Amino acid sequence: MDLERPKRTNAPMKPKEIKGEKMELIVFTNNGQTYHFFEVTDFKPTTTGFSFTYTGKATGVTRKAVFNNTCTAGYALV
Repeated sequence: MDLERPKRTNAPMKPKEIKGEKMELIVFTNNGQTYHFFEVTDFKPTTTGFSFTYTGKATGVTRKAVFNNTCTAGYALV
């Protein structure tokens, strides 16, 4: 059986756009702050950062948020 292996690369993986699925997002900023978002949908990486829609836990209001890469140290999708 002849199986072709995927090519290895050291380039960082680009996250794919995630729609419809509700998840949690934790954003870490360069100045040490941490933001935790619940019921996150429509996560989209952009050329300058990322955007997403979330529902506020205390208010129940759905909003759209945008973060740029210059102020963000990283993020975690749970």
